[in-house]
Amino acid sequence: MWIIDKAREIIFYPVKAWDKIRGEKDNKRLLIYPLVLSLVQPVAIIFGYGVVGLWMGHVGYFRLSIINAFFSALVAYFLSLLGIAVMGFLIQVLANYFSAEGDIVAAMKLSIYSSTAPLLAGVFQIIPGIRILMILGLYGAYIMHAGIPKMMKTSHEKEPPFTFAVVISGIIMMLLINFLISQYIFGILYSDILTY
Repeated sequence: MWIIDKAREIIFYPVKAWDKIRGEKDNKRLLIYPLVLSLVQPVAIIFGYGVVGLWMGHVGYFRLSIINAFFSALVAYFLSLLGIAVMGFLIQVLANYFSAEGDIVAAMKLSIYSSTAPLLAGVFQIIPGIRILMILGLYGAYIMHAGIPKMMKTSHEKEPPFTFAVVISGIIMMLLINFLISQYIFGILYSDILTY
């Protein structure tokens, strides 16, 4: 239940949420949060592409087999977790470059909690025709922007370029991961269509 409360607080009240996150000492929850929240998109992929299906124009209505949908979901799950971890390390590298005060735990908190919006936007995979709404995951860039001054303190003159570098890196990471997930899903889908 705490995961739902935390996600709701981060989405609706990000500035207040970052004040609480900064003082948290329980790192076990820090690991559980992305593991659970990252399940949203894989479950939506299994249901959306394996059960609901996708209208493919001249080919007609097509579904992935449950096995292929499951493997696509598994790839999405691990890519999401990998992206969060890589982003945390990238934030730490940028923090060192811009002389920010935050440590690796603060960088990981920033990466994990700012990924809430993109992870929850994965629910739009449940109806493949509306997956374009996953663009709403870009709200995570604002959440990250709100968290940078609280988690990774920099000098006043270095804060804007550091924030810009981290937010742009986060957006690129999110788009890259979603592109890879889409390529895996649609690669299997088109392969199934060609052998149909």
